[in-house]
Amino acid sequence: ARVGLGGPHIDGRWPQHRRYRGIGAHPSGDGCAPHHDTKGRQRFSWIHIDDVVGGIRFLIDRDDLAGVVNLASPNPSDNRTLMRTLRRIVGAPVGLPAYRWMLEPAMWALRTEPELILKSRWAVPERLTAAGYRFAHPDLEEALRDCIRRLSATRRRVAG
Repeated sequence: ARVGLGGPHIDGRWPQHRRYRGIGAHPSGDGCAPHHDTKGRQRFSWIHIDDVVGGIRFLIDRDDLAGVVNLASPNPSDNRTLMRTLRRIVGAPVGLPAYRWMLEPAMWALRTEPELILKSRWAVPERLTAAGYRFAHPDLEEALRDCIRRLSATRRRVAG
C-alpha cells in the first residue's frame, strides 16, 4: 500500500486455468475457476491476532460450547474498504487496482488461488459473541493501526 499498490482486487476476463479444484470429494463444475464480477466489493472476514488468542483462551475455558465456532471480527469488511483504510493509515493517497490478469501469475508463484481474494468469503462470530466474548479489536481501522504500530515498534527494536 505504501508504494501505491494498495488498490482493490478486481476480477476480470482472463483465460480460465485448470488448476481450480473446487471443494469436497466430488466438486461440481468444469474444473475451471468461475468469474466473479465483484469490482472490489467482495466481502471477507478478518480478525486481529489478539482476538484469535483471546477467543481461543475464551473457548478453552468454556465446557458448554462444542462444535464449530467462527473466530472472526463481528464486522466483516469489503476489499475496497480494507485497501482504502490501509492506504489512509500508511499515508498513500492512491492505490492501483489489481486485476485478475495481474493476480494470476502472483497467485501461481505463491501456490494459491486468486479466488481467495476475488470471491466473497465471510463469516460472523455469532456463537462466540452470544457466549459473551468481547473483542479487543472489533473495528478494522483501529485493528490495522494497532498492527502498523506494533510492526513499527518491532522494526525499531531490531534496528536499535
